[in-house]
Amino acid sequence: MDNNKKVVAQVIDFQKNIFDNSFQMMSNIQDQSEQMISKSIEKNPLIPNDTLKICTYWMDLIKKNRKNYKSYIDTNFMKMRDVFKINESADAGTIKKTDKATN
Repeated sequence: MDNNKKVVAQVIDFQKNIFDNSFQMMSNIQDQSEQMISKSIEKNPLIPNDTLKICTYWMDLIKKNRKNYKSYIDTNFMKMRDVFKINESADAGTIKKTDKATN
């Protein structure tokens, strides 16, 4: 049974690493896009202030939602680890054991 938990822990860790790397790449692309848009519109006299406010609001909203999404996914990865009662150090081969009688 311990071996199955180790395999599940490795699968969960693998999926989390894939998500983290993909998310970081997406975040970097969005941050670079934000910088390009900001630089291109902030000094342009043809763009009205209301448009600048909308673009700033839109970029802030994306950042906020991106942060919320990351938090949501991280929470659910932790819930998956809890479902299988896997400790963070599962890579080292140790599994967290819970005792229902002491809770």
